[in-house]
Amino acid sequence: MDQQYHPDLSARLEKSFEEADEAREKLTESMANAVATNCDLLHHGLVSAKGLEVTTEMYRYMLGKLLRNSSGEVRGQVLDAFNQSMEKFWPRKRTSSTESDSHNEK
Repeated sequence: MDQQYHPDLSARLEKSFEEADEAREKLTESMANAVATNCDLLHHGLVSAKGLEVTTEMYRYMLGKLLRNSSGEVRGQVLDAFNQSMEKFWPRKRTSSTESDSHNEK
């Protein structure tokens, strides 16, 4: 039995894979948005119920547990997310020596 090459079948398979990838991306984005929304609601509920100080302590405890997780992958992801958040909310101040160094390199 010779297997014949069918360009039409190959094109349909390729289109099917592309559609599956697109659907997976949409689902992932939708799930991420749903989780983010639920986290916002939970955060506001916790602050309302227990106050900002207690909620902050809870976040410190949770972050400490995540950073001590035995899985290096979890630790790495938490650390990366933490560093990105720090840069977003408390960006590093540019020093004049750093700026002058970059001008000297040119």
